[in-house]
Amino acid sequence: METTFSSPAEAALQREAGVPGLRTPPADLDRVYELERVVAFVRDLGCQRVALQFPDQLLGDAGAVAARLEETTGSKMFILGDTAYGSCCVDVLGAEQAGAQALVHFGSACLSPPARQLPVTFVFGRRSVALELCAKAFETLNPDPTAPVVLLSEPACAHALESLATLLRLRYQDLLISSPALPLPVGSASPQPEPLERFGRYFPLVPGRCLEEYGAFYVGSCHDSPGPDLDPDLSRLLLGWPPGRPFFSCCPDTGQTQDESARAGRLRARRRYLVERARDAHVVGLLVGTLGVAQHREALAHLRKLTQASGKRSYVLALGRPTPAKLANFPEMDVFVLLACPLGALVPQPSGGFFRPVLAPCELEAACNPSWPPPGLAPHLTHYAELLPGSPFHVPLPPPESELWDTPDVSLISGELRPPPSWKLPDDSECSAVIPRPQMELAESSPAASFLSSRSWQGLEPRLGQTPVTKAVSGRRGIAIAYEDEGSS
Repeated sequence: METTFSSPAEAALQREAGVPGLRTPPADLDRVYELERVVAFVRDLGCQRVALQFPDQLLGDAGAVAARLEETTGSKMFILGDTAYGSCCVDVLGAEQAGAQALVHFGSACLSPPARQLPVTFVFGRRSVALELCAKAFETLNPDPTAPVVLLSEPACAHALESLATLLRLRYQDLLISSPALPLPVGSASPQPEPLERFGRYFPLVPGRCLEEYGAFYVGSCHDSPGPDLDPDLSRLLLGWPPGRPFFSCCPDTGQTQDESARAGRLRARRRYLVERARDAHVVGLLVGTLGVAQHREALAHLRKLTQASGKRSYVLALGRPTPAKLANFPEMDVFVLLACPLGALVPQPSGGFFRPVLAPCELEAACNPSWPPPGLAPHLTHYAELLPGSPFHVPLPPPESELWDTPDVSLISGELRPPPSWKLPDDSECSAVIPRPQMELAESSPAASFLSSRSWQGLEPRLGQTPVTKAVSGRRGIAIAYEDEGSS
């Protein structure tokens, strides 16, 4: 009967966590994973214990790469293959648990600064790029040799941008090359002058020029990709790039191009809809999506302050990677806000089956801060650090007496008038967390408490002092699908 309605008990212990990608031939390991550069990194630091972080699709090569590095360097290698959040972030906590003195990150990376200092090097991989085809596609899309254009790429194609620019500089006069914003080695000084850093990339702009003047030519992804939600790096660029400037993507293998203006418009429309949903929300769930990126605690405090100022109730949830099944346990939440790295904040999409929208911190800022956006600036910020004090994009909340809080606001979804925040009532000079009733009772004004009172089951009741004290007894043994005392039937 057990196998008729469910899987055998042994299947839960034998199931694999995921299917790794195709393994790289041993002869290509040095080239694909840049082992010569990794060996030089380990020897220069003199590390005896090194952590190797792989994404799920590269775990098939992890054992061979670790064995090759141990044989060459003589150092002990530890494979980090189970990240609590996104694989694009540096797992400093996992490296410290292994006692590692340095970390090597393989695969795509968000390049967010880690919460703790640890020597890190990144290996993006080297995807082949058809330079002649990409150069021909660039010339077809940009007939004007004086038009300013910036060359962008996915991390695995960044090695080919200089070679591509060499083919194009003979004709084009204003060509800008971006490069990954790799963190500087510990103890090294910043270059002077510092290049502009945006979207996890460096842009060496000429004095007097700004990035908003440039069009974009992106080398990476593919023209027949199913949707922008599968490529968070490209989605990040499309959301933050000036709407009036052209943006083209080019497949590095075939040289086929696509105008990304339509896809960027759909992404911006979706984000505007999420902002409206956040404005209509009464209860907000703040999802902790990272513990290894710097300033995540300050950002969490900032988001809680935003929700409180706009009259919303917020709850902090630490669930690891968000999934529809996890978030479905909190139906009282109107929206969720994922506090994660720039790439992780764009991964959850409505097509994934989430019963409530999952927002980025920038969308909550636009919904709760009446002073947003600042004059002359309307980017979509994907990194929560850009919203904090000290950032050029930071916009402080207006004072409580500001007229911005009383500006009439109508929901574009329901068509109803949104009332001002409850704490901004004219006759309320102190705290309004409690509201007096005519019977001189005090009741907490909480949407979550009202929702809880309507449930048929509200949780276990402590009944302190009413339950007799009994001795502890042995509980059931086994796994939930087949306990030992249940037998085979």
